[in-house]
Amino acid sequence: MPRFLFCAPALALAFAAPLHAAEPVSRAQVLDAIRAFEANAPGNLASQRSAQEASDAVARASGTIVRFSLESDDVVIDLGSDSVTWCDVRKGLPELSRSGERGLLLAAYLSGCVKAQLAQGRPDPNPYPGWIAMLRVYRAMKVRDGASVPEAEELLSRQMDGSLETHAAVALQRSRDRLQKAYGPTGGQPQQIVTASSRP
Repeated sequence: MPRFLFCAPALALAFAAPLHAAEPVSRAQVLDAIRAFEANAPGNLASQRSAQEASDAVARASGTIVRFSLESDDVVIDLGSDSVTWCDVRKGLPELSRSGERGLLLAAYLSGCVKAQLAQGRPDPNPYPGWIAMLRVYRAMKVRDGASVPEAEELLSRQMDGSLETHAAVALQRSRDRLQKAYGPTGGQPQQIVTASSRP
């Protein structure tokens, strides 16, 4: 079973489209999807595709990345409220301002987390690589569309002052502490745990 530090059931609803496919997503397929996401997400100036083609490619790639994140034993994704601050998925993405941008940032975060863990060859729920991928897309959205997401701005300022990696370790520990409080100590990583934890 896939392992998660999972914060809310609404994530599945946010990306519900292709989750019921018969065949699981392979490592090669998710790596192809990550490449497609990176090639077509905002900020890739080398893309020769039209806006609609790029948007469609990002949507397909995001669905594959989400499925792999949910299904694979090769990754552990921290979706706690301290790690995915821009998506209070307890409310659902449609309830949030700039929900489309927030959803794209979530897909970028998942992409960064999955890519880093597959490159390392081991599961690691540290949100830092996901934040780096998310902030790359966020900066491009700011320049291109004038997007402003306060929670992403906070992480961007931490990146600028050099405290982002330390903050990631704190966020991960808070997620683990909440899971231990909710479910008690376990010998290993949680198995596809869904909680409705809230920020302190």
